[in-house]
Amino acid sequence: MSTFAAMRLDGLRIKPALRPVAGLALLSLCTLPVAPAHALSCLPHDVARTYEQAAKSDKTYIVVHGTLTFDESRLPKTDWQNQQKTPPNTLIPARLKGKALTRNGFVARFNRPITFNVQCLGPWCASAESGTPYLAFLRRTGTPSGSGETGQSASGGSYQLDINACGGMGFAAPSGQALETVVECFRGGPCKPQDQRP
Repeated sequence: MSTFAAMRLDGLRIKPALRPVAGLALLSLCTLPVAPAHALSCLPHDVARTYEQAAKSDKTYIVVHGTLTFDESRLPKTDWQNQQKTPPNTLIPARLKGKALTRNGFVARFNRPITFNVQCLGPWCASAESGTPYLAFLRRTGTPSGSGETGQSASGGSYQLDINACGGMGFAAPSGQALETVVECFRGGPCKPQDQRP
């Protein structure tokens, strides 16, 4: 049975102790160059891998497919002459309108303000366009992000979408196959990253 089986519209609690991605991210940050002479190397951005990352986290996640809107002028910009000033996190108020994942698929209405965290790894920053459909793995936070059409989660928290130059927890303009994969993962079916499939 999948660890996402306990999901309710107000969130999903996952409790395993392993957090390999956090350690990898910390290691990556410690080894980033100061000069732009090196390129950023990322694992393939994969829905099943991201699902596994959320499942192994001690944080609460929900999965939503919807349209993300935000003020694009607030996106971080890299100053190539002074890269150290590039912020690691840029928190942008946003709205995600669509459907949350349940055992029956993406059927639960979701229309809420969220925090859109656009992360930079050194000089390499995530990019995004307002109005783009997203498959979003939203992390529940303890801070309300405002009231929306459906309000906050039942526990009073809000949601945050973290993306970075390697993809992070969101997939812009996801394919039908990506949506099917996350539904299969959620239902306890095959959930292997694309590069690990036969």
